[in-house]
Amino acid sequence: MSFENKLLQMKGMLKKKPVKKQTDKAAERPLNEDKWNGIGLELVENKFGFVFRKKIIYPFDTKHGSVILNELELVLKAWENTDFDHPFKLSKQDPLVFFDTETTGLSGTGAYIFLIGLLVKRSDHFEMMQYIMPDPSHEAAFLYETGLWKTDDPIIFSYNGKSFDWPQLTSRWTMHRQILPKLPVPRQIDLFHGTKRIWKNELARMKLSTIEEEKLGFTRQGDVPGYLIPAIYLDAVKSGFPDGLAKVLYHNELDILSLVSLYVVSSNLLMEDLESETSGAYTNIGKWYADLKQFDQSAAYLEHVTAERGASTALARYLLAIQKKRAGQYEEAVQLFKEAAPHLRGSIEVEAWIHTAKLYEHQLRDLEQAIIMAGFAKQASEHTHVRQSLVMDIVKRQSRLEEKKRKKNPKNEED
Repeated sequence: MSFENKLLQMKGMLKKKPVKKQTDKAAERPLNEDKWNGIGLELVENKFGFVFRKKIIYPFDTKHGSVILNELELVLKAWENTDFDHPFKLSKQDPLVFFDTETTGLSGTGAYIFLIGLLVKRSDHFEMMQYIMPDPSHEAAFLYETGLWKTDDPIIFSYNGKSFDWPQLTSRWTMHRQILPKLPVPRQIDLFHGTKRIWKNELARMKLSTIEEEKLGFTRQGDVPGYLIPAIYLDAVKSGFPDGLAKVLYHNELDILSLVSLYVVSSNLLMEDLESETSGAYTNIGKWYADLKQFDQSAAYLEHVTAERGASTALARYLLAIQKKRAGQYEEAVQLFKEAAPHLRGSIEVEAWIHTAKLYEHQLRDLEQAIIMAGFAKQASEHTHVRQSLVMDIVKRQSRLEEKKRKKNPKNEED
């Protein structure tokens, strides 16, 4: 049987027969310690049992993809000098922790976290600590040794960790709540959500490896497939031969280093970089700032996009038009809506024509143009799927505008 087939078989065993936690006796010193030492792991003991750990030091000039790690310092300083707010805005004094886990499954009481990786910035280097649970009987020791309970108000960076890793950690911590210190509730910066906000509709996939290749200038070589990771761990625990875990540690290491690079790249795009990305990405950023009610910053990005022409800038024009309308710049708003609408598709095109009709009717006092714009809205609604109530509103608007026009020009009706 090939090694991969063996791992797949072990992966199946994980689902059927989760390893039972030993609660009836004290956790014993793990066997085959020398073999685990051979892949760079050190066995440490605390009051709850034993844990394997690995420490990695990175000089400030370490490069991961296109990013030098200590560009983090420059980014934090730049955020401190901004006069607008954003979830990514932090300071150099904040306790930052870049965090990732590996688990034996996605959910359920039989799913354990077996590896936790943490990266922090020290005074003259970056330091990564990776902790591996020797087996489930050492879970309390494993969780305790990470020291995640020590930091008040930590800021945790992850990639989909807010939805998965941290809730999973909290769940496992709760299993030992009677003996472990309380786990703090951190501020979380989930770079997966930030990535979706910046590159929505710009990337085919949001997997971290895809982001690395397309945005961070990094391609993984010889990385272990994620679906094999649980089986590799189970095989190491059962057989005592952890050679495969070396690749899992490396996989976890790359994940965490990519968090630093991704935060740096994303922050630059959110503050200064108006050259390296597509109009779609900058439009997404403009929308993000608008959703945060940071309208000046939003307008800066949207106006940068609308300096160009073409269908790719239509959404930016639409979003900028809404801001111009809110600011009372009605003629500019009308012009932007009219430029955007023909290149938009779906309900947003209909909405653009309706906005224009409203502006012509109520602010610019031009009923003729309001009627024309309402007609465009009706025509657009016939070629796309929109809610019926919106179509009815357009029909009512057309009727009301025609009636308003008749009342304003009664002589023309008599003629």
